[in-house]
Amino acid sequence: MRIVVRTPIMADRLTAVADRHHVDAVVAADAEALRGELGDADALWLWPAFYDAELVPILARHAPRLRWLQVLTMGYDPLVAHGVPAGLTITNAGDSYAPTVAEHAVATLLALVRRLPEMQTRAATSTWDQSVAARIGTLNDATVAVLGFGNIGKEIAVRLRAFGARVIAVTRSDRTDPLADESVSITHLHDVLARVDAVIVAVPLDGTTRHLIDARALAALRPHALLVNIARGGSVDTAALREALAAGRLGGAAIDVTDPEPLPADDPLWTMPNVLVTPHVAGYGADVPARRILALLGRNLAHFLNNRPLEAQVTLESQKECR
Repeated sequence: MRIVVRTPIMADRLTAVADRHHVDAVVAADAEALRGELGDADALWLWPAFYDAELVPILARHAPRLRWLQVLTMGYDPLVAHGVPAGLTITNAGDSYAPTVAEHAVATLLALVRRLPEMQTRAATSTWDQSVAARIGTLNDATVAVLGFGNIGKEIAVRLRAFGARVIAVTRSDRTDPLADESVSITHLHDVLARVDAVIVAVPLDGTTRHLIDARALAALRPHALLVNIARGGSVDTAALREALAAGRLGGAAIDVTDPEPLPADDPLWTMPNVLVTPHVAGYGADVPARRILALLGRNLAHFLNNRPLEAQVTLESQKECR
């Protein structure tokens, strides 16, 4: 068996996982090297930013042995956008980053609820002003909609419930979940938004979720409601978000992902007092996420060698036939 690795981080640690299973692994430093190594590759472990339209026909025509495509993040929207040759088993990072992303989502929501950005601005000028107290909220008894209730959504719910919040899971189905106080189909999204204090976006980005939070969705929210996006920037209509915040129709927003990304330096979102922008760092958390994904890849490699089903499989709505 042979694995090709293409990633900007952790390359040595990934090849070490292969070494422990006595499997040959080679690191492709660039697109040209990747193409050259794919001819006898059984698996490709890939950072999804390197998956583009040019790679798809290369996989289809020049990687006859390839059976397993492992993306090293939870998100896999480039695969959705460009398609994947038929016959490949696709896996992602599973729940590897879920705890840290959930921490970031709840931390930034709590910062908005407790008015920390506003108080930090005043602290910069040594201003002791308790008038902010009247605007401080609490997650206790708050109702929070979590859009997408997969690995990240569930971890978010665990943390929200610890603060005494009521959680509404919004999914493609209305399947109940013990971590949610209520489960609602995405078809009733606007009805849910009209009765929540905050909404956290945790959906994968595809054709059905692009601009899921658009002008109509934002208008459904009450003026004090807060928005947190730790999914993908394209899930929220940036122009509509900017307009709702500027008009005072939304209480605030915390965005770890933007569209476009990075957020342009002259975008008004940077300087709005009720907006908290973080630079797509929700998944980071010391060495914990890395250890979790390395453990997952070790298990999956053992499964692959023994012809057992792989963990964290991703099913795309359609895998393009490119051969």
